[in-house]
Amino acid sequence: MKRLTVAISCGYAAVALLASFALGAPAELDPIFSDDGKLRTNFTPGFDQALAVAIQPDGKIVAAGRAESSGGVFAVARYTVDGTLDPTFSADGKTTANFRPGDDFAAAVVVLPDGDLVVAGRTAGRNHKFALVRYDADGTPDTAFSGDGRLVTDFTTGDDHAWDVAVQADGKIVAGGIAASGSDGQFAIARYNADGTLDPTFDGDGRVTTNLTARFDAITALAIQPDGKIVAAGAANDDRVFALARYNSDGTLDNTFDGDGKSVTNFTPGHDFAWDVALQPDGKIATSGRAAARFGLARYTADGTLDSTFGGDGRVTTNFTADLDISTGIGLQADGKIVAVGGANNLKFAIARYNDDGSLDLSFGGDGKVTTNLTRGRDYAWDFSLQADGKIVAAGAAGARFGVVRYLGG
Repeated sequence: MKRLTVAISCGYAAVALLASFALGAPAELDPIFSDDGKLRTNFTPGFDQALAVAIQPDGKIVAAGRAESSGGVFAVARYTVDGTLDPTFSADGKTTANFRPGDDFAAAVVVLPDGDLVVAGRTAGRNHKFALVRYDADGTPDTAFSGDGRLVTDFTTGDDHAWDVAVQADGKIVAGGIAASGSDGQFAIARYNADGTLDPTFDGDGRVTTNLTARFDAITALAIQPDGKIVAAGAANDDRVFALARYNSDGTLDNTFDGDGKSVTNFTPGHDFAWDVALQPDGKIATSGRAAARFGLARYTADGTLDSTFGGDGRVTTNFTADLDISTGIGLQADGKIVAVGGANNLKFAIARYNDDGSLDLSFGGDGKVTTNLTRGRDYAWDFSLQADGKIVAAGAAGARFGVVRYLGG
């Protein structure tokens, strides 16, 4: 009986210890993940980096990006919840795909309702194209998608890049990026049926391009509203303004959004651009990116006007260093707090958390901000995703490898 009592006491102590780890302070590294909250993964001896991350319903983490192999190839890694490579995914947790000799890379990943993954980016070659790969849950290409799991889409005779991908409630796949011809670039969106064919109910041929300014415009992020409307965010006027457009489900611009379906926002006379977008439950639209050399966040009401309850005029800037700080991801926690990630001087992962009014949340890291080194080289987060338990998973470059960090969210 005494032995049982001791065992029970030890069991409770172990549970309490684990709970103390799990319930650590917000912004702390998660010690359950790869022992110290950080991991690095190499595909090749060259330069590999993650550009996107997604969380599966079972908690597994998928990171996608570029691996340096005869130029560049799509690279995807899947990790178990504790941060180890998942051997049920392509035998060793990693897979690559290439379309043409040269520099292919993946920039976005989404988990489909059936457990498949869709990865989007660009092909290599003289004229780049939208490129998508669909994988079964075990990491093999899904041959029901375009015959071999891969497809490419042209918009122009110039360079076309897909920078983000999203899935609609009906299973259709939406990819957004840039369609470039010479010095002119346009917002570009393609919508596909589940089998990879272009959806003709979307602007007639499955493709839409939009000029926001007379100069270079590009989509970097997409979000699908509950009503099916598509919100696209990015850069316009040669990366000098935040740019948004909202489309109806048929691909036409939504004129209830800022009058003509398009909106641009200045922060500074220098380089400003949105890199990510998040939808709030109240219909507001939050974006983050670069405001000169700082994190820049802007929030809009559902009708496309700047939300004055956020930062006083709809805009907030945050600096981590005296040099270049850029936010590349934004998301919303279940409690309504806003998380933005990116890089601090291209040397560290950087995360800031904000209250609903745009003020920094001082319960996060003491001052609302935290930075993390993974190597002595160039580390920066390109994307992040929020787990169901509130933990924050950021992915990017750790020197010349995929870097993934998990933080406690509180």
